[in-house]
Amino acid sequence: MTGREENLASLIGLLGLVPSGKATVSMGGRPLLSVDADLKALDLEADGMGDAGLRLTDLVKLQGQGGLVEGSMHVAGALSRLGWKLTLYERGDKVLSMGSGVSRLTGRISVNPLRLKRLLDALR
Repeated sequence: MTGREENLASLIGLLGLVPSGKATVSMGGRPLLSVDADLKALDLEADGMGDAGLRLTDLVKLQGQGGLVEGSMHVAGALSRLGWKLTLYERGDKVLSMGSGVSRLTGRISVNPLRLKRLLDALR
């Protein structure tokens, strides 16, 4: 593993603190994050991230990657190797999935083309 992969693995390794069951974090009455350790699923709500002052690009920038696409592919690959899947929702609609269970042909990233504008808004 490279240094960046180790940093990401340690960041995502925090998910291991929930050995089983579910944990949900809300901010301002809106869901922000849901972790299901049994399914190894991490769900993020774009609206809740906005309330918390976070952006999806912050996760990618943590790894110091040059570009958004390259960084996203790196995060998706690391999630996949660890067996975790991240899903981004915007107002309850699934917008993006990355990690384990997503096709290798697409770099372990899947975007709902009907919700692409919402994804772009979430990245701002």
